[in-house]
Amino acid sequence: MRIVANLTNDKLEQLYEKLDEEIINLPQQFKNLRLGLLPKICQLFITALKSNSNTKVKFYKLESNKEHAVSELLTHPECLTALLMSDSVYEKDRELDEKKIELELKSKINIDIQKRLNESIFKRAYRVQLFAVDHSAKKYAFPSCFYLSEDSNLLKKSQFYTKLLTRLLDIIPYHFTISENHLNNLGQVIYELIENTEQHGKFDFNTGKADKSVRGLIIDHNLITKMQTSESIGGENSAITSYLKAIRIANPTVHLLEISIFDSGQGVFKSLEANNTTDISLKDEVKVVEKSFAKGVTSKPNPHGYGRGLFNVRNVLDERKGFISLRTGRIGVYRDFCSNPLSEKEKEPLSLFDEISKSTENYTQLAQAEGLACSILVPIQ
Repeated sequence: MRIVANLTNDKLEQLYEKLDEEIINLPQQFKNLRLGLLPKICQLFITALKSNSNTKVKFYKLESNKEHAVSELLTHPECLTALLMSDSVYEKDRELDEKKIELELKSKINIDIQKRLNESIFKRAYRVQLFAVDHSAKKYAFPSCFYLSEDSNLLKKSQFYTKLLTRLLDIIPYHFTISENHLNNLGQVIYELIENTEQHGKFDFNTGKADKSVRGLIIDHNLITKMQTSESIGGENSAITSYLKAIRIANPTVHLLEISIFDSGQGVFKSLEANNTTDISLKDEVKVVEKSFAKGVTSKPNPHGYGRGLFNVRNVLDERKGFISLRTGRIGVYRDFCSNPLSEKEKEPLSLFDEISKSTENYTQLAQAEGLACSILVPIQ
């Protein structure tokens, strides 16, 4: 399976048909990823490699001896996910006596990987990354990017994420009208999503069902200028493109926070439905995801969960006219709070739209994906 650098959402979904192939050929980096695509790429690699970590990952253009090649590779969350989830990672083949020789990569750059994972908060340009993986070294079970201190299993609270957002906005040379209250609310939203993700992502690892658990949080600032078309940012006929067109009516120049969250856990349906069956309908699967947005719904046994996370997400996004999409199990769903604000009757389960049909009744069956890929877009001007 060869994955192109200019990947689109349609092409990504088609790749699920090739997950049983023995080799995943990857570029050194992906070019100009469309909004919402980053967590889905990570989820694709998690799905492919969770069941078989011996599947070979080959960065077919990477030459590790070139200056900055490895450090550049490790800055990309999607490449890092594939690298960490696979036990068999290779770089570009070397030719010797007219024969191609495979070059194993992972053990060669092990020190570089450790340094990368030791960085609690990884910043580059207008991006902040927090990345956690559980495997090999016990110290990474509770990495400092998400936990209060070394050897602690207590998650950092919402103020930590509010400060992250504030610092990111402080380095961007533009004036924003987002209030301190809204930033606090967004920090709370991120914290509660991370709390859920942390539980789901660690379940298989802690129960011995998987020897790797990956979770990530990526926060990006995106400036969309009046010269850029919505299609060039969100893709042709996508839910995100429709959202962009709606929020750009008043002003074609838009500043967006893009929050990407992904994990290698069970996914929303399996987390909430302990007695799930294999013959569950798509509509029932969607209903479970919609129910997760209701107040008091939690996948964690009492007293650990209070069911606040997604309920707070929807309220903040409605207030900011934001957007959320989730790829989990066999479904891809979204809610555009600009075109579809909350109604009075939606105090409980949140109506979600199918990403392909754009309908709340006609849902498209996608390939089964592991874990959760969540994208949140928040206008900040």
